[in-house]
Formats: sequence, C-alpha cells, structure tokens
Amino acid sequence: MKRKYLLRTGVRAVIGMCLCMAVPVTVWAQAAPSNAQACSSELGKPLLAVAPRPANPPDSNGGFINRIASCNMWQNFFYLNWPALAGQAGVPNMHAKFGAPGATVWQTLASPDQVFLPNGQKPAPWGRWTVDAAIPPAVAEQVRAGKLRVLRQVVKFVGDAGRLHSIDQVDGLVLYDQQTKPVYYEVMLNKTLYDYIVANGLYEAKAQAAYAAKKAIAPPVGSFELKAAWKVLSASEVTGKRFFTTRAYVISPGGEGSVQTVGLAGLHIFAGGGSDTQGNSAGLWATFAQVDNAPLSGQVQASTKYNFFDPASNAVPNLPTKVNGKQVPAPTQVTQVWEDDVDAAAVTRYAQSLITGVNQDAPWQYYKLINTQWTRGGYSATPPLPQNAPLPLKGSAGEPNTTQLLNPVLETYMQVTQVKDATQRSCMACHAYAQVADQKQKFATGFSFLFSRAQAAPVGNADSSR
Repeated sequence: MKRKYLLRTGVRAVIGMCLCMAVPVTVWAQAAPSNAQACSSELGKPLLAVAPRPANPPDSNGGFINRIASCNMWQNFFYLNWPALAGQAGVPNMHAKFGAPGATVWQTLASPDQVFLPNGQKPAPWGRWTVDAAIPPAVAEQVRAGKLRVLRQVVKFVGDAGRLHSIDQVDGLVLYDQQTKPVYYEVMLNKTLYDYIVANGLYEAKAQAAYAAKKAIAPPVGSFELKAAWKVLSASEVTGKRFFTTRAYVISPGGEGSVQTVGLAGLHIFAGGGSDTQGNSAGLWATFAQVDNAPLSGQVQASTKYNFFDPASNAVPNLPTKVNGKQVPAPTQVTQVWEDDVDAAAVTRYAQSLITGVNQDAPWQYYKLINTQWTRGGYSATPPLPQNAPLPLKGSAGEPNTTQLLNPVLETYMQVTQVKDATQRSCMACHAYAQVADQKQKFATGFSFLFSRAQAAPVGNADSSR
C-alpha cells in the first residue's frame, strides 16, 4: 500500500512540475496512438505531448519509476529540440511545427566558453554572445546571423578553452565514422544555469571555491546541460533525411576549417534538481541516439545501413585502431553493448508515433531514448559542508535506478574499458567526480564538469570581474 502511495505521489509531482512550467502554446492536432498508456499516469492523465514546454524532474523518491522518467525526458527532448524563435536565445517559436528546419532551442543556448571567460571575467548578458576572433570574418558573420555554428567540445578540456574543435571523447579517444571522419562534440547550458552561475560568481575560480566551502554547488531545478555528438554527413545521408542536420564550420584535426552539413548522432541531457532550501536531487539524466548508429552486439540487422558499423568488417567492435600505442584515423566498428531500457523503448515508440502524428517529415522520428538515470533520494543542500568529490551514489541519496548508462557514440570505448566495473558505466558515476576549478580544493560541483572551466581573476583584480 505504501509503495502504491509513493508511486502516485511521484506521478503527481511530475504532473505538477509539467503544469507549473507550462506556457501558453498553440494546440497541435495529434494522432491517438494505441500505446498512449506508455505515458499516462495512474489517473489516466497524459504525461507527454509534442509541445514546446519542459518537464523538469521532481525530487526523486521511491515512486519515481523508469517509465515516468522516460516520459519526462522525452518531454524535455521535445522542448529543447523545438524550433527556436529567431533572435531570442533559448526561446521556442510557439507557432512553429516540431521538426521544422532551423536552429533548435538548445542550439541557441550558451556554450561554456561564453560563460567561463579568460581571467574570470564576468560573462556578457544572456544571448549577447561574441564570436571567437580566430574564426574567419566571413564565417563569423554567418555565425552571428545564426546561419552557421562552430562545433566545440569543452568538457574535460579546461586548459584548452580556446580550442574551436574537439574530437576527443571523455577517455581521450576519437570516434571515426565509416568514412574515417571524426565525430565532433559540443556542450550547451540554458539560462537558468547561466543565471545561477552569474548570480553566485561561479564563473571565477576563487569566488567559486569560496562559495563551495559554505554552500553546496548544485545546478538548480529548471537548468539544462547538454552534450551533443555531430557526424559529418555524406551526400546520401543528407538526402536520406534521417538526421537532424545543421550547417557548421568544422575545424579538422589538422587545423583546416570548412563548412559542412552535420547530423546529430547522439545527445546527453542533464536536467538539474538542485535546491537552496530543500534536499536537492542529483537531477535527471538521459541519453538519446539516432536509430541507425550501431547494432546491438550480436544482433546485426541486414536491412539497416549503420552509421558506425560495417557488417563486412572484421574489426573488433568498440576498440580504437592504434599504431605504436597511439590512435590513428580508421573507421570505428561500433556496437551497442547493452540494450535500451524496456521502459525507455516503450516510451520511445509512443513518442515517435506522436512525432509522426504532427509532422511525418520530422527527422526526430529517427531518434530513440537509450535510458534515464536518477537517484531514489535527495542530496542535502547544506550539511555536510564542504561537499567533496566524488559525490556518493549511495547512502541518503539512495542508489541510482541503474548503474548502466552509456551512449555508443559518446562513450564508445568505455563500453569495453568499463565492462568489468559496473559502478563506472554511467553518467552519474563519471560526473560524481566533478569538482571546482581550484585544483587545491576537492569541492564537488553537483555532478557538472562545467565549473572546472572557471579561471581565476588576476591578483589584485579579483573584484573587477563582478
């Protein structure tokens, strides 16, 4: 009986969050799929709609189950990938159809190098982003106009903030597609997280450490952090229309830049759950992938043309090609080692049916949710202080719903290196080690590596940045 009560409580919490975050929107006609119960509450209320609104996670508890979490993150997926309103960073176009061409909401958000500036300077006001001086003027003009984006990978490369391209995954290795082209990565954060960072001076390393010594750093409820994997597309992949595409100024490992059409291959979403007044959760995590990326290990489908797998290849899956111990460019034979979560797969089928119900040409119908991750309890926003990394994944927070959450195009090789260590096969297990930029301290930063990019203001000029 108690379990049933908690379940209903968790469901009501999700519905309440959806309603309080809702904004006036146009009502889009939708088909009525037969599997609608995949995202219905015990009271029969819908938990998922193709609409430009987020569904932030409630405090995790025993009643928050995988099916609800999957519906929650698909709702966030709809919101973040909704066509953006031109000239307004992070604002959805309420009159646009889901899947319409153009930049999405998350593509207009801030990149970490626009928030964590050299010498700990204060970031520009939201949406007034500058283009790096290293970008050619003609390209920079198109970037400012929103016609091009520059791919950046910033997580794990704190000392290399000026680099405009990165092809390294979290383990320092490169993923190559079947045309031997590297996959590029970028990270973005929304205004709620930006405001939290700016209001508390967390963009400057010394101020950040001082804050963390008195108060736990925790990305607040309503915040989003995303990491995307982009594949340079061939002409046939562009015409195939099974990718969400964008035009980008891509800088090759050799330093040459060129304009390319790239397709979204994978997307991590971290929805923050921090609170200053109540125990904060570790947030809600999810990872999405393009459906043609790779087969499940041992289950190759003859009818599928994979993005990162060649049925005729004898290469060992999920291992880099090395010469004298150093990785060299060569196609990576990728497989998905662990299958999609059962609940996530069911919700994906429902979400795909909703998408085609509003737009049969939307590329988003070719994306899937692999799984979600969340803790069953809360993390205290106050004692013990300071909170040091790594944050525990057990104890008062409760163990995560799963210890396994890897994306084959974002953590390709970790599928092999972590196969014997079940505790390190997930987003939370990795991000538990996130800590402040001041390397003399070990203060945790609420499962977000963004904060490690902060630089210190010059001596004697610590207050000039704020």
